[in-house]
Amino acid sequence: MKAKALFRRAALSLVPASRDARALLAAITEGATVFIEVWTPRNMAQHRKYFAILNNVVEATGRWTSSEHLRRDVLIALHRYDEHVNQFTGEVERIPHSMAVASMPRDEFTRLYDDTIRLLTDALGADPEMLTQEAA
Repeated sequence: MKAKALFRRAALSLVPASRDARALLAAITEGATVFIEVWTPRNMAQHRKYFAILNNVVEATGRWTSSEHLRRDVLIALHRYDEHVNQFTGEVERIPHSMAVASMPRDEFTRLYDDTIRLLTDALGADPEMLTQEAA
C-alpha cells in the first residue's frame, strides 16, 4: 500500500490530522512496520503571495498574457523543467515542473519563491520590496 495523508507531531508520535489520515492509519495492520516520507506542507499564504506577485508583474509590464505564461517562463528560466523530444517533429520541448501543492514541499517552494523574486528583480529592474508590498 502507498498513500499520502496529513499527520501532526505530538511528542514523539505522529497523530492523524484529517479523516483521510485516520482511515489510512486504520488500514495498517496492528504491529506492521511502515516507511514514511516526511515533508512539510506548503505555506498557503506564501503560495497566494507568489501568484499575486506574478499577477502584478503581468499587469504592470504587459509582457505576458497571463500569470500562467509568466509562471511557465519563470520555471524555464530557472531551469525547472524536463526536456521532451517530440517524436513527430524532432523538436525539443521544455515542460515546466509541476508546482502543485501535493508535489512540491515547503522547502522546495520557498527556494522557488526566493529564486523567482531574484529573477524578476534582476530581469525587470524592480525593487523586491515593491513586488511583495504590492502583492500583499
